[in-house]
Amino acid sequence: MTPHLKPIVEHIRETDNFLVLSHVSPDGDALGSMLAMGELLAALGKRVTLFNESGIPSRFSWLAPKREILTTLPENEPDTIIVLDCGSAERTGEVIRPWLASKTVINIDHHLGNPKFGTMNWIEERSSSVGEMVGILSRKLGVPMVGLLGEYVYLALISDTGDFCFNNTRPETLEMAAEILRLGLLPGPFHEQKQSTGTLNQLQMRGEVLRQASLHAGGRVTLIAFTRELFERTGTGPEDTEGLVNTVLYVRGVQVAVSLREEDRGIKFSLRSKGSVNVQAVAARFGGGGHRNAAGGTLEVPMDEAKGTLIRAVTEELDRA
Repeated sequence: MTPHLKPIVEHIRETDNFLVLSHVSPDGDALGSMLAMGELLAALGKRVTLFNESGIPSRFSWLAPKREILTTLPENEPDTIIVLDCGSAERTGEVIRPWLASKTVINIDHHLGNPKFGTMNWIEERSSSVGEMVGILSRKLGVPMVGLLGEYVYLALISDTGDFCFNNTRPETLEMAAEILRLGLLPGPFHEQKQSTGTLNQLQMRGEVLRQASLHAGGRVTLIAFTRELFERTGTGPEDTEGLVNTVLYVRGVQVAVSLREEDRGIKFSLRSKGSVNVQAVAARFGGGGHRNAAGGTLEVPMDEAKGTLIRAVTEELDRA
């Protein structure tokens, strides 16, 4: 057992009342690991509350979790807070911040550069997902990954590995997926539910964005952009952009894909890369973070300026790679 995991296992066994949370605007790994942790703690007979400041995105409504995810702090204060998939304390949101400074915090994450803001920290940068780490924890605590626990871990696994296509897919990742399937998960119906969440508006919006995709740096970089005007005109929103950056990464000759999204406080950027190109280093230049091949952040500048800034930064990183 990794030395960072042992005290966490002991603390969970000895403690009763937990609050579990993941980063705001949760993706599949953040949501899956949070729900999985809730099922794991409940299986151990613990009191557990789930919290996420921004709630569940509508694209995950098919999950219909049996455990409520609060968007405001509960009246009953927890003994311990478990923070999942947050590369920094800021990713937890504003509401929880006072409790993070005053309570026992278990920080479980796999992002590069995590500052270890918890009382106890288990950071595994090589792990495919935080959901995989929750799966390891369930083994250590003697809880089999059956039923909802297995489904939620599986969601996290496929979300952060691109359905096991990204380089972060390790033999251990596939072995965990196989374990969950042996315990009863049927991948066909699961993926059907996960994929059948789109709308015609979303499809038309994405088509418009893809028509305007552009190549840069001699065809090594592709860029797409989502404006507030586009969202308003097509009746879509930020969550409808999910995953499109991965689509444009696989244009022939492209090594880095850049996605820009206009928000109230600036331009949210997402970066994806192939091979050894380190987009986490690019994101870090602008206060962002993530992984070598998947990173992001925010630029507080207009859209056109953000395009130029990121294309230059990505091109410089490509020339160094």
